[in-house]
Amino acid sequence: MNGGFRKNKGIIIELTSLLDIIMIMLFWVMLNVSNSAADAEKKAQEKIDAANSKVQSAQADAQKQIDEAKQENQKEIDKINEQNREMKQNAENMQNALDGFNEGKMVTLEMKYEGGHDVIYVSQNGGSSQSVTVDDKLKDNLSSALNSYGLDKDSITLAAFMYDGNTVLYRDVNNVQDVLSKIKGNYKNIYFTHINTTK
Repeated sequence: MNGGFRKNKGIIIELTSLLDIIMIMLFWVMLNVSNSAADAEKKAQEKIDAANSKVQSAQADAQKQIDEAKQENQKEIDKINEQNREMKQNAENMQNALDGFNEGKMVTLEMKYEGGHDVIYVSQNGGSSQSVTVDDKLKDNLSSALNSYGLDKDSITLAAFMYDGNTVLYRDVNNVQDVLSKIKGNYKNIYFTHINTTK
C-alpha cells in the first residue's frame, strides 16, 4: 500500500544566467582593479620622472656654480700672478734706474726763476743743458728735450726735478709736477723724484 506517499520529482534550478552575471561582475571588478593599478603605476612613474628631473636640474645647477666658481678663482689667480709679475718687473726697473744713478746716469730738471718767469734746465748725466720755459707748451717742450737724449717708452732711468721753493713760483711747481705725471705715461720706466732745495 502506497498510502499517502508520493514521489517528489526533482526541482531543476537553472544557474547559467546567474553564473554569467557573476562572471561579468568578476570580469568588471578585475578590469577596474587592473585599470586602477595601471593608473597608480603611471602616477608613480610620473612622480619618479619629476623627481629625477629635479635631481638632474639640481645637479646641473650645482655643476654650473662649481664651474663658475672655478673660473672666478682662476681669474683671481691670473690677476694676482699678473700683479706679481708687474711688481717684479717694476722692482727690476727701479733697481736698474738706481744702478744707472750710481753710475752717474740721470736726467736732471732744475727749475730757476729768471727774467720774471720760471725756466727749467734739462740735462742728462751732468752734460750740457736745454732750457724750457714754464708756459702753455711745457709738456711738448719737456717731451722734446727728453727725446733729444734718446729716451723712449722703454728707457729705464731716474729723473730728478729740483727747485728752490723760496725763489720759484708755487703755481709753476704744481704745473710742472702735473706735466711730469702726464709725461710719465709716455715714459713708463722713467722714475721722477721731486727735490726742494730750500734751506
